[in-house]
Amino acid sequence: MTAGTERPGEGLQQPTTLHQPSTSESARLSITMGLTYNIYLNSSRIYGCKNCKTHLSNHDDILSRNFRGQHGKAYLFDSVVNVTESEPNERNMTTGRHIVRDIHCRQCKETVGWKYDKAYEASEKYKEGKFILEAELLCTVT
Repeated sequence: MTAGTERPGEGLQQPTTLHQPSTSESARLSITMGLTYNIYLNSSRIYGCKNCKTHLSNHDDILSRNFRGQHGKAYLFDSVVNVTESEPNERNMTTGRHIVRDIHCRQCKETVGWKYDKAYEASEKYKEGKFILEAELLCTVT
């Protein structure tokens, strides 16, 4: 068929229900043909890397503000974007033993917190797959 002769809808797949990716899924979807693109969040309050202002998470993704990191106050987030993860390692923390990975800003490589891979205590299992961002390493991006 030559250009301009296709009838509307011909050769097109019917639309299906679209899955709205979560913030962490969006991060996985940001790699195109070998290039990695930063995710830019659309929210009224965005937390970013203090060093380079790269978007990291939305205010709405905060699960708890009752955490402490190496630099003081820290927040537990449901999802983050624009980070890389180190290899997992076991750490004894104030709430027990966990397997965690440090997370680094993808843009400037600064450590911004960690991800919980595994909690050994039953009462701490809710942290698995969640992220800690340290307040001292964050800024509000407008």
